[in-house]
Amino acid sequence: MSRIKDMLKIIRNGMAFAYSWLVICIVLAGLINGAETVSLIVLAKTFLLCLWGVIAFVICFMNESVKKKGFIFSLTLFYILFIPVEIVMFYFMGVFVTGGNVTAWILFGSIVVIGYVVSILIDTFIMKKKAVEYTEKMQEYVKNRK
Repeated sequence: MSRIKDMLKIIRNGMAFAYSWLVICIVLAGLINGAETVSLIVLAKTFLLCLWGVIAFVICFMNESVKKKGFIFSLTLFYILFIPVEIVMFYFMGVFVTGGNVTAWILFGSIVVIGYVVSILIDTFIMKKKAVEYTEKMQEYVKNRK
């Protein structure tokens, strides 16, 4: 029961963070583009997009069986679960108005690929090094304790 409660807390906190930031971004984009209002439909679609993103995040990064397979597996699974839904929601929200909008697709693809590559680089070069240092310090502690 406590695992379900913890999962629901993570979903609540994730929704608060993701939804508030997306609404701020939508309002700023609207102000820049001269829009005076944000429709309830856009806010509802944004809510659904955030909800799916948070649920996919919880499945990929908080589930013990998925975490055991490593960060890269979790990240790849998250991208597989989230990106198709994100594309569909962007179509429904009017971000990708037509299938031929090359600029939007290049921007979207670049953001996805750059985010994925940066995450892999951070995992490979920084987190693995920290894990080795942590393991060495733990082994030293255990050795000195005897």
